Amino acid sequence: MERKTIVKFGATADTSIDYILAMFNDARATTLQRVEGLTKDELHWQYAQDWNSISVLLEHIVACSHYFRIWLFEQRNFTLEEEKYIFPSLEMGKFIPELIAKNKDLNYYIAELSASKILMDKAIAKLTKEDFHKKIHGYNELTGTNLAWVLYHAVEDEVHHRGQISMIRKLYKARS
Repeated sequence: MERKTIVKFGATADTSIDYILAMFNDARATTLQRVEGLTKDELHWQYAQDWNSISVLLEHIVACSHYFRIWLFEQRNFTLEEEKYIFPSLEMGKFIPELIAKNKDLNYYIAELSASKILMDKAIAKLTKEDFHKKIHGYNELTGTNLAWVLYHAVEDEVHHRGQISMIRKLYKARS
């Protein structure tokens, strides 16, 4: 996925939606650039016990995308199958060994990132400007939050974890 350095407006009914989609697109394009060419060993390597691996961080990025889409746009409870798939990757922590044990290759993670992005993009494209102002309970007990902030946070989360991915790659190369 190539980075697009110009935000094009007019693709959806509202320029706000175009802008949000451009942020999601750029975050994902850059994430894909950071993982290009990784081997299975690099994907699943841990600097130390209980540390995230790149594969765990990619699983987390995918899980966040599904979580936010189901919670915000579909506004429904998670199925048992979705809970088993999403929540370990969302939480990471004690699930790190289980996630690493999947031992998937880079093509698997790229396919998962692509599938989650397609679903999220479709959900975002249906938004209206008014939807951004809807109050959502969570994140801040006193004030709640709005959809615009949650979408910003979703992009911020991916960018944060992409930084961790870059750090893990450097640590892997330094120890090899």
